[in-house]
Amino acid sequence: MMSALSLAFAGCATIRKTGAAQDSRICLSEVNNSGCDRAYRIIHGKLRPLERPQVRFAIEKALIEEDSCWVLLRVTVPDQSIRKHERYNACVMLSTVDGILNFPELNLDNDSGLPEADERSDSEETQEDTIVESLEIDARKGSPGYAYMSFRFCYHPSMEGNGAIISILPSLETKRYFFQHSPVELPVLWSYNPAMWKRAQQLPQFILLDKRPEYVLHGNEKNMFK
Repeated sequence: MMSALSLAFAGCATIRKTGAAQDSRICLSEVNNSGCDRAYRIIHGKLRPLERPQVRFAIEKALIEEDSCWVLLRVTVPDQSIRKHERYNACVMLSTVDGILNFPELNLDNDSGLPEADERSDSEETQEDTIVESLEIDARKGSPGYAYMSFRFCYHPSMEGNGAIISILPSLETKRYFFQHSPVELPVLWSYNPAMWKRAQQLPQFILLDKRPEYVLHGNEKNMFK
């Protein structure tokens, strides 16, 4: 059973990269593992990242209102998806034909003992101001935990129609191992709802929630986060 899983929501200007040249841990990528027979045997023998329930992502809502957008992303965390002394990271971005917009990184930490997001940022030369949000969720046997990532950002014409994709680069790590999962891509289907957009403006630009913001979605709850 995994409970009180700590989540951190850290905003940065660049995606943190981990490679064998700068990391003494055993590293492996699910996408490109050619020539890594030893790492493949060790990672899949010890960490077993694909032989467990997987963290899942889904777009709950995506709104456009004039020159602004709002996206609510649901994160489902099954029991045993992140084991003791492990951390799951997810770099989240919005991709269009004209470029990439980086969102804050999600870290799900189960007592890994690895550096916190703000500690890592001290060594990032290209790092901009860091946004850190944290909370705890319960992922118990037979009942997953949930978190919700909320983003508000400027609209660009390349995001119109089917031109936008939420891309997620997940990884699993410990003090000894690092495994890069295959990317996850979620097509963005925009909707228009001025009333909902007005309620969504009550949320910060970036925020990590442990519950669906029912008031924003439906406008019939006294408690915004009930």
